[in-house]
Amino acid sequence: MSQDRTPSADELTPTQMFAAQVSQMTDEFWWQIDALLEVTDVALPEIEKIDSSHEVSSTVTRVTSSLSGESMKKLMDAFHKYESVQDSDDPPPFMETMWEEVKAESWGPTFMMHLHESLQRPPRAPIFLQSTIVSTVSAFEVLISGLVGQYYTVTPQALDAASREKEKEFSLKELKEMDSIDDAIDIAIGRRVDEMMFGSFSDWRKFFADKLNLKFEDYAIDWEVLQEVFQRRHVIVHNGGRASRRYLRNVAPRFSVNAAEGSLLHVDHGYAAKAANELLAFGFLLGTATGMKLAKGEVEHFLGRLHKFTYRNLVKARYEMVGKCSAYGESISTDMDGELIFRVNRWIARQRLSDESVRAEILAWDVKALSPKYELAKHCLLGEIGSAMPLLRSLYVAGEIGFEDIIEWPLLEPLRGTDEYVDMTRTMEVPEGWHFAEVILYENPKSGTLHLRRCSLVRPDFKRKAIDQIDASSASLCKRCRPSLTA
Repeated sequence: MSQDRTPSADELTPTQMFAAQVSQMTDEFWWQIDALLEVTDVALPEIEKIDSSHEVSSTVTRVTSSLSGESMKKLMDAFHKYESVQDSDDPPPFMETMWEEVKAESWGPTFMMHLHESLQRPPRAPIFLQSTIVSTVSAFEVLISGLVGQYYTVTPQALDAASREKEKEFSLKELKEMDSIDDAIDIAIGRRVDEMMFGSFSDWRKFFADKLNLKFEDYAIDWEVLQEVFQRRHVIVHNGGRASRRYLRNVAPRFSVNAAEGSLLHVDHGYAAKAANELLAFGFLLGTATGMKLAKGEVEHFLGRLHKFTYRNLVKARYEMVGKCSAYGESISTDMDGELIFRVNRWIARQRLSDESVRAEILAWDVKALSPKYELAKHCLLGEIGSAMPLLRSLYVAGEIGFEDIIEWPLLEPLRGTDEYVDMTRTMEVPEGWHFAEVILYENPKSGTLHLRRCSLVRPDFKRKAIDQIDASSASLCKRCRPSLTA
């Protein structure tokens, strides 16, 4: 379930400005990790193709693409010749076999050079995934430096306490070069942030505990996994991805038990995704907690952002993250409605993670005195489709649930695909600007004829229809603009 509580104001107070700045840096962190996850999902299958024994390198492909048909046949015959004898008791070496077949060709030496390079290259996927881990941790470091900078900006008295630990804050030369006290404060804050970022994860943890009374452990999905990610990043950058003595000493036993000093720490897609999700949840919750701690009057602003973050990740099926964020949101909510929204999202996540114990909690949930949308939630969570659909229809007609909720909301997943749900969605009007214009058709309310948006026959009273709402077998299409029913 989603909730939008972002306040609208033409003029920002200093507290609201601080809240906006913390929100912006947290959003930038969120978007960057989201982008890394998306790129990994898209790029990794292609990289694995390159690593596959059935693929050749791009350099070999470029060489062979310029060969004549006769030369390509000769090359393929050479490969087939080797394959025919490789299962024998004493197969010949591959490179020697290929060289004997192509050495008389003008292109033979160049081909052999690139073939040798292709066979010697290291796998690309581990390199790509290791770089993803480094980029993920680097994005978090940017967030941490921003939060520390904001702390000193809104609590400048903390600079005085820190400066007493030094012999002097500025030299006489530096003071002469400053235009104002504000310049001195900015420089001092920059130095504190730099000092902090040169420290370790343990130093950051101590800073937030001492200065803000925020415990890192409270914002991690799995505290031991989070710690291991930072140790893993260190060995990737400084030890070629091989376990160091420091790594083995600082990670939980479940990570060190099968590793020895100098052993290569395997990074696969699952590990990279888990690390990114762990850091994303941790960073967003830490940013939220920091904002609420230092901007006392902006609690509702940060709660609204947490609702949005939790819901968007629920839609993306990041259920462990949703479980953590929902549990945290439920514990800090300021009203019952917000608490219930987090609880429902947490139940959805637990169901998707096959937690069978959640059903008893849902059955015991008394919704009699609550809004009908919570009655709908209970029916959906229990898979009671017959009771859920009439409620969904009435809530849509009343405007309490919108088009996007109905087609996207993970809670409604048990209803999708049923005849009642399909019938309902085909009568719904697509909101303006919700989808790409070319895949939205406009229906004449009298004739039922469908038009493209650019069609000169379209009038303001025409209803917007998404392609998946339309029954292709009975649709009437405009002969002037000739719309297509394929997306």
